Amino acid sequence: MKTKFDTRSLVLLGLLTAVVFVFSFTPIGSIPVGPLVITLNVIPVAVGAIALGPVGGLIMGSVFGLFSFLQCFGIGITSSMGAILADIDPFLAFVQRFVPRALDGFLAGCIFRSISKVKSLKAYYIITGIISALFGLALFLSLMLLISYDKKGKYSMSEEMYALMSSKGLIAYICLFVSILCFVIGYMIISSKKLTQIQAACSITGFCTALMNTIFFMTALVVLFGNTEYMKEKIDGRNILVFVITFVGINALFEMVVSTVITGAVGSALHRSKLIKTSLQSPKK
Repeated sequence: MKTKFDTRSLVLLGLLTAVVFVFSFTPIGSIPVGPLVITLNVIPVAVGAIALGPVGGLIMGSVFGLFSFLQCFGIGITSSMGAILADIDPFLAFVQRFVPRALDGFLAGCIFRSISKVKSLKAYYIITGIISALFGLALFLSLMLLISYDKKGKYSMSEEMYALMSSKGLIAYICLFVSILCFVIGYMIISSKKLTQIQAACSITGFCTALMNTIFFMTALVVLFGNTEYMKEKIDGRNILVFVITFVGINALFEMVVSTVITGAVGSALHRSKLIKTSLQSPKK
């Protein structure tokens, strides 16, 4: 299944680029939800990966990364953290902003293409179950952190919530229980054919795009700037994993949920419009 950049593909790339531009340089791409600000830029990247494969995802991820870098200089919606990083080292700031997004888009295209080639329905159900477990865990933690939000807290959560997140026992058992429950629910939904394969594949790609964006972005941040005074002050001697979870907070988790839902819907619509060619089933009307 090769990606062919015909006129239709180029038009779609242009439209998605325009969407990323609007999301990056206007408040439209930022949705305030209580104490949260959810960004929507990963959605066009996921859609490009679904419709145009790894190359399309790479292009859209690169566009997202470039616009994100420009925000470090006050172009569009200013990124305060990006401005500090660019002041420390402009080149590393470019790498930290650009490379994770480009890699994210490319891998998202590979994920959708791989899922499209799955022949065994049982294997497909298991894949969906695993993603459902991660999706449910993200939603569960998002709600917990939202309820426990503390405006005065350094990591935007109450002391009680931070203590729970830092614990090695209780939080692990809670997350394990929620993951298993969501795995069973996801497996049952897809196996009962309440979701078609194309709907599930698009939703999985949307979730993975948001998840990888957070993982790659934070990894690059810690690796490239972890030894700077700015990041040392942020980390404040805490465990790196706990720091990442508390730093991205519920924003990233809600972005995963939003990306999953919207990408699933948009991807299914594009498939009905013959803009996505796969062997998967199209949604039933």
